[in-house]
Amino acid sequence: MKIDSFSIEGKHNSNEDSLSVLQIIDDKIIAVLADGMGGLTFGKEAADLIVSTITTFVCEHINKMTVSDLLIKALEFADKAVSKKSLEMHSKMGAAVAVAFIEDRDIHYTWLGNVRIYISDHDEMKQLSTDHTLNIGYGKYLLTRCIKGAGLRDDIPYQCQKANAGSSLFLCTDGLYKQVKVNQMLDKALPTNEEYEDDATLIRIVL
Repeated sequence: MKIDSFSIEGKHNSNEDSLSVLQIIDDKIIAVLADGMGGLTFGKEAADLIVSTITTFVCEHINKMTVSDLLIKALEFADKAVSKKSLEMHSKMGAAVAVAFIEDRDIHYTWLGNVRIYISDHDEMKQLSTDHTLNIGYGKYLLTRCIKGAGLRDDIPYQCQKANAGSSLFLCTDGLYKQVKVNQMLDKALPTNEEYEDDATLIRIVL
């Protein structure tokens, strides 16, 4: 497997994205990407906390439960961590998040919010996740699901996708996919020389 990633600060705001890609065993990888919520405080701290707690939970419980339970409980664990941190800092904080667990060529994934997951096969891009957003007009959207320390709904999304050799998996924030054409993610050179309006982050894993 080949792993690439980048995270770039936007022109108008500080970078509130956080990412982690960890190869646990030879054929197992955990990738987590979080995007701190605009309108709330300490977005970067929330994203960092969510990424670190999910990664830690998966590593510590990897052989103790099914993958679906592992990912769902990791999100719940992160939500409790954000709740505790919010109380400590006397503030509301949260983030959208996407998680992918790769085992051989099985891609297990979950997400909350508008961090997207794509897969490519023979240069055809397919979006695996669906945005949890609400159009409130005037070009503005609100997240309908995220991690913000307030508990999670029971129907946390979970899917498993079988990938072919040579396929690529992408996790990216809205600051990237709103500005860069999806097919540009397939280029060998990642689009790091762009000047982004918002913070933009991408994880690319070639299987």
